[in-house]
Amino acid sequence: MGCAIQFESHRNELPFVYLIDHDPDVVEFYDQPAGEIKLKYRNQDDTRNVTARHTPDFFVLREESAGWVECKMEEDLKRLAKKMPFRYQQRSDGTWFCPPGEAYATQFGFTYRIFSSAEIDWTYTQNLRFLGDYLRGSPPPVPTDVALAIRTTVMSQPGIRLLNLIKTLHRGKADDIYQLILTHQLYVDLFAARLTDYEHVQVFLDQAQAQSYATLQPTSTSLPRPSAVQLTVGAPIILDGKAWTILNPGVTEVLLLSEDKQVMPVPKEALEELIHSGRLTGLPQVTLPPKYEEGRELLAHASPAALEEANHRYAIITGTDRNVATPARTVRRWRAQWSEALASYGNGFIGLLPQANLQGNRGSRLDERTEELLTTFITEHYETLKQQSIKAVYLLLQREAERRQIPVPSYTTFRNRLKKRPLVEQTRKRKGPRAATQVEEWYWELELTTPRHGERPLDVAHLDHIHHWTNGRWENNLVNVH
Repeated sequence: MGCAIQFESHRNELPFVYLIDHDPDVVEFYDQPAGEIKLKYRNQDDTRNVTARHTPDFFVLREESAGWVECKMEEDLKRLAKKMPFRYQQRSDGTWFCPPGEAYATQFGFTYRIFSSAEIDWTYTQNLRFLGDYLRGSPPPVPTDVALAIRTTVMSQPGIRLLNLIKTLHRGKADDIYQLILTHQLYVDLFAARLTDYEHVQVFLDQAQAQSYATLQPTSTSLPRPSAVQLTVGAPIILDGKAWTILNPGVTEVLLLSEDKQVMPVPKEALEELIHSGRLTGLPQVTLPPKYEEGRELLAHASPAALEEANHRYAIITGTDRNVATPARTVRRWRAQWSEALASYGNGFIGLLPQANLQGNRGSRLDERTEELLTTFITEHYETLKQQSIKAVYLLLQREAERRQIPVPSYTTFRNRLKKRPLVEQTRKRKGPRAATQVEEWYWELELTTPRHGERPLDVAHLDHIHHWTNGRWENNLVNVH
């Protein structure tokens, strides 16, 4: 707009300004438009007419329409609807409208809309605020070599988690990634997850790649399909769309542990009612693909030329590159390789690497049947609450391999595989969440990847104080603010 836009509420009007400022259909918009409008409606008892002078919050010019917008908090609208039922009314889909406002606007060919705080997408709003900081003070552009290195990493791993992308940075810094997102050199769905939830944000080269990647995925990247609820220590569950872990299934109540380490007691009767109503469901134990580690090594050792060729093939099978004529048989073969790699490595992109890049790799040389049996016994016999010893599980594995007449892995190989498993997750499966907490990484200082205690600077303030004896009594003095 080239001018300041005023707002009166951070909880309602400001998010609306963010929303329409990024709406391609909006041409211009103005706050507190000059001139009052008259609203005529019946009073609460429907006994007389009421005329109210009113100045809407905004006037918005769109490509095909124009009109006023009034922003209200959802709780205020519910209260006002009881006090002025002929002025504020709610539709069956939950949205609000103002009949007298619409009647006034219609005579000029305009519109009148009620914007409720319930319509705000706070994930999108917080992401815009986060990226807005990178527009202040004309920050320098990202160096070309750094941008190329970051984009090459994303190219080789479409949908890479933001946390993993940050960890792979050898040149540049996390701010460079956000600058590339802001300048559309990288793509993130700003509605899907908050940028501060690094482990949940997926990064792509562009929106077309993100859409193509989603169609190629055989399963959703959201929470796994629910399963039967098991009331055992360490069992994962889903309650109202959020993941919890059963901490202690007691006689009268069950203690649940959230992902942010908050404990919530639930009465046993209430828990059974939640299960019966379907609001509480179980989750299957998530296991890594059989060749997950091998796949990571293949990507790490892939040459730039191999990555470029794989990205070229990816663009062809997803339809984003229509300038190259490729035989249909070749496209089908590449799609099949993508699906096979997705099942084996957990990353379909590996299947598009040239075969020469896959030769001479340092992955596992075990027989595929042995590899599958090894993974099964680790996840279904060792990583369980029974806490069987390594030797006991290996003997079971050895006996089963001999019965199937397949090569038996050595005891050393079995132990090495166990050591490569994520320690925290392994401890959680064997001993429960409380024991897993003891082996989690200790954070001596707050860094970008440290679990958050707030989304922005000073979201949470920690106050330190000391006690000292003064004039015959104890006094508290504030000494520092973090």
